[in-house]
Amino acid sequence: MNDEQMAIEKMHEAEGRELIKQLTKKIDTTKYNIEISDEIIGSTPSNSQREKLIEKNTQRRHAIGSMKKEIETIEQTLEQRRREVST
Repeated sequence: MNDEQMAIEKMHEAEGRELIKQLTKKIDTTKYNIEISDEIIGSTPSNSQREKLIEKNTQRRHAIGSMKKEIETIEQTLEQRRREVST
């Protein structure tokens, strides 16, 4: 592999790691939002407001699952590229 190809691979690696970092931060923020919503749900007298928050938390939990899957896919892609480069 020539220097230009190595530079491109390093760039892809860096981009992948940055994306993983951003997704991890989003997951942490989403988990925090779930916790806050759960607290609000416990003290909300309005059934309609409580239902909206419960639905939003359900959506957030699904989003976390999707983000974790995306991280896994990125990690697998990076690992596969590392193996291809080393051979």
